[in-house]
Order: sequence, then structure tokens, then C-alpha cells
Amino acid sequence: MIADITSDRLSAVIGKIYDSAVDPALWPDAIESACGLVGATMGSISIFDYRQMSMRWAAQWGGDPAWTKLFEEKYAALMPFWPAMQREEVGDISDTRRLCDKTGISTEEFCQSRFFLEWAKPAGYQDAINGTIMRSGSQMGAFHLYIPPTRDLVGPRDLAIAELLVPHIRRAVAIGDLLDIKSIVATAFETTLDTLAVAVVLVDADARIRHANAAAQAMLGAGAPIMSQDGLLRASSTQATSALVTAINRAARNESRIGLAGIGVPVSGRDGRPAIAHVLPLKSGKLRPDLAPGAVAAVFVTPARVDALLPVEALVALYELTPTEARVLVEIASGKNRAAAAEALGIADSTVKTHLARVFEKTGTSEQSELAKLVASLTPPVAARP
Repeated sequence: MIADITSDRLSAVIGKIYDSAVDPALWPDAIESACGLVGATMGSISIFDYRQMSMRWAAQWGGDPAWTKLFEEKYAALMPFWPAMQREEVGDISDTRRLCDKTGISTEEFCQSRFFLEWAKPAGYQDAINGTIMRSGSQMGAFHLYIPPTRDLVGPRDLAIAELLVPHIRRAVAIGDLLDIKSIVATAFETTLDTLAVAVVLVDADARIRHANAAAQAMLGAGAPIMSQDGLLRASSTQATSALVTAINRAARNESRIGLAGIGVPVSGRDGRPAIAHVLPLKSGKLRPDLAPGAVAAVFVTPARVDALLPVEALVALYELTPTEARVLVEIASGKNRAAAAEALGIADSTVKTHLARVFEKTGTSEQSELAKLVASLTPPVAARP
């Protein structure tokens, strides 16, 4: 917990984020609350397209509408960080200085760029916090908090707050996309779920199934990629089951501590087709507790593209690794020693050593060969080309 932010205040912000998954009209209020934690004057969830070098606002709060319109219509293409953003992994947190370093320019050069002089500075922003929340093909989704010149540049406290918030925003955005509806009437939540093509299971604190919509019942009947064991929700592997149960238990106790658990958990059917599961807490907030009395979480299960189940994302979901820890695992599992992994990732050997120790602890392994087997078990076979 950040020293100067009470648990109640943080829980209130996170509750608003999850309520927004159910009713997207609530996103501006949730983003405003997030901005309040760091003194940002604008916040947004934005979609960037690498090929078009374009951006569109998915949700936002604050800022002068004239300047936000100019960003979308003109200055997104002039942003110097496109090369760095293409290398950002889901879950990565950056500020302007880090993006400059990844781009290969100095902060002084950035402050002399057209983007800064013609847009950022006159719009009232001197820095920004960026969190990558999704990647798909040529697009990425990011959460941004824009920092005004009336406060200091982004520091460790701000990045720590972003690290707390981004997993919750990732989960809320992913589930909001699956719901694909503008809002849910509380008295008809289960009826609404039954109309969805995506499988949804409502569970209590023990992961006992309280309700399953038609799509979920079909999966449960087939015994894959989810199943019922004595009425308890289980997944296709021990690791996936553990990840889901951990997320459900945290949702029941304190949703603000759910962290990385239960986002994009890889599960698969008997035919080997990849699927992913997301856990949405229902116990807290103003909107969700009344949606499904007795249920503490909704588990969404949906087919996944093969290219969506990259080892890094699967490792993060199953073992709650940070993106950097997962990348270290993949490099070491490929046969590299620590020095080679450090060079490939652009970090110090000592940093690799620290991350590797955490990787061994979180995955319950102790040798490079065990990591190789773990990665191999998570990598889907390459589809045959016609």
C-alpha cells in the first residue's frame, strides 16, 4: 500500500474501475478518481494503431476538448514514441523518461520536438504515466495519466500507483469488451448473461458454481475448457485451476488485492484449442454487489486467438509474474545464460539474477530445464499453413 493512500480510498477507486466493466458510462468517473491519486489533470484509455500511426480515445476524463481533438486528428502521428510503444508488453508501466530511453532520444530532445512544443506543452502537460493494457495485431491499448507542470515530474510513487491500478484496468477493459453492452440492469443480470455468446459462470467464495449461462453450461457438460467437480468450478489444468481459485478467493476477501490474478488465464478444451478466462469481482463497489446476490465473482471464458496466448502473457496469468520476470523466464528457458538474457532484454545481469530468483520462487522450479518444460507446455503448436 502507498503510504499516503488509505486502503479505503484505493478500494473506492478500484471499485469504480470494476463497475465500469459492467457499465462503460462510468469510466470517466473511474478515471477521474485514478487521476486524483497522482494529481493528473487528464486520464484516458486509448487505442493506438502502429500501421496508421493513429490514436482514438476509448474513454477519458479531463483535458481541454479542443486539445484532445487535435491529438487524435493531428499530433498522434507526430508522437516520437511509436518505435518504443511497439515493444511495450501488456502490463508494462512507463513514464516520459522511460519512453525516451526506449526510443533512443534524450528528454531534452523530446522537449524540443514538435509534439511537445505544439501539443503537450500548450495543452498543459509536462509528463505522463503510460500502462499497456492490451495488444492485438497492429493495435495496442494504453491507460494514461497526464501530469501538469504544477507538480513534479513522474516519480517512483506515481509509478507504484500505476502498477497497482493497471491490472484492474486490464481486467475491466477485457471483460467490458466481452460483455459488449452499454449497461446491465441489476435485476436482470443473470438473464442478460444468458443472452451472451461468451461463457459466464457466477461463483461464491469457495468457487462453487451459483449460475452458469448457456454457453458455460455447454463447456461444463463437455468437461472442457472448464468443468464442475462436486459443484466447484475447475479448469483444464492444475495451474489454471489454482490461478482461478486464487483470483476468486481474493475477490471475496478484498478485490483491491486481486492484482494480476485471474486476467487472461490460459485454459484449453479437449481439442487443444486455446481459451482464456477472466475473473470479475462482484462483491464490492456501488453497482456490482446487487447484480448477483451470493456470488463474489463472475468468470468469463472465451476462445482465444493462437497469437494471443504468448508464453509471456500466459506465464503472467498463471504465476502472477511481472512482465519483466516473464520475459526473463522465457529467455532463460530458451537456453540462454544470465549474461545473454541480460543482453537480449537490455537490462543488467544483476537485474536478471534478481528476477530469476523470483521466477524460481513463484513457479516452484529451481533449474533451467524445468523452466524450458514449463514454457513448452504453454506454447500452442504452430498451425499448419495451407
